[in-house]
Amino acid sequence: MQFTPQSNKMHIAVLGRRNAGKSSLINALTAKKTLLVSDEPGTTTEPVFQYLEIKNIGTAIIVDTAGIDDPDLFRVQKTREVMDLTDLGMMIFSDEPGDYKLEKEWVRELANRNIPVIGVIAKTDDHYADIDSLKTELNIPFVKLSVKRNSNLGSLRHAMSAYAPAEFERNSIVGDLINPGDLVVMVMPEMIPAPKYRLVASQQQILRDLLDHHAMAVSVTEEELPELLARLNKSPNLVITDSQVFDKVNEIIPAGVPLTTFAILMARFKGDLETFVAGAGMISTLKPGDKVLLSEACIHHPHNGEIDRMLVKAKLQEMAGGVLDITTSVGPDFPEDISRYKLIVHCGGCIFNRKQLMMRLQSSGVQGVPITNYGIAFAYFRGILPRVLEVLQVKA
Repeated sequence: MQFTPQSNKMHIAVLGRRNAGKSSLINALTAKKTLLVSDEPGTTTEPVFQYLEIKNIGTAIIVDTAGIDDPDLFRVQKTREVMDLTDLGMMIFSDEPGDYKLEKEWVRELANRNIPVIGVIAKTDDHYADIDSLKTELNIPFVKLSVKRNSNLGSLRHAMSAYAPAEFERNSIVGDLINPGDLVVMVMPEMIPAPKYRLVASQQQILRDLLDHHAMAVSVTEEELPELLARLNKSPNLVITDSQVFDKVNEIIPAGVPLTTFAILMARFKGDLETFVAGAGMISTLKPGDKVLLSEACIHHPHNGEIDRMLVKAKLQEMAGGVLDITTSVGPDFPEDISRYKLIVHCGGCIFNRKQLMMRLQSSGVQGVPITNYGIAFAYFRGILPRVLEVLQVKA
């Protein structure tokens, strides 16, 4: 079950105060004693990811977190970052303070992020908790259970299945664009930015999706593309190309053949394509000195010739007619206050789960900052955005 990319699994965060029983609960749910459990508060110092099988959902990722009352603000911040990738939250209510003030604050923040929450009373051996008032006030389901006696875990599993978001991930990357037996050509440049014998994540995932939908997938470099087309007795049903070779492939592929890119397909799969396309329209309004944020899911050193931050910077400044004030964020780091930026340009987010990317789109929407995607931006730069969006029935 661990071969499905982690970014394509539902993420469940277990939250609560220190020593509330988060690690013990995860050990019980996974039937493994892999997480350290101690009576000493603060044993869990950073997020820990485990696999969990859930009925009707499949394999999910369950995340152990540091206490929401941890005196170390860095640990609390790491727990807050987990919310960005959380599809379903489980808040353990500890009766230590009696008023549940802190738990209520976190539940409301999760609600503001459109994250469903299950309330858990996990130490029913040690105390009796009246949760009727909490149910009324917070409007979330509650489950009482005992980890020590291994009782009522089934009710929690049922609640996880019942309250998990139906669309934590889209059903398919490309399956709705093809029919079984369709011929799909994947054009990959010779200089693939991935280790030997491996493909970049987006290419690997799209290839698997094509095979799962019984398409006939053929992969070539841009140099081999003309010969491949000459050998075929019919036009491909779809061509998917890497952003690096947009121009060359666009010249080779006849106008009537559907053409799109790996990056644009991933933008649709992970985020909201219409939002990214609208954001690309703001590129033409940039002026020298404007602040732009480039945000990337991966932490890597830019390679010469790769469609990455270096080429994006150069092209944005060329179109703006001068030097822009460009900031780069990588990995989970993303500024809370983005209001000072004129535009955000994000990578495809192939290693993010959909919730992570959608939270960034939500933040950009709330703060009124346009956001687009690397692949969409490069199609815009080259004036071929309408063509690569046509198969997706989206207008540029």
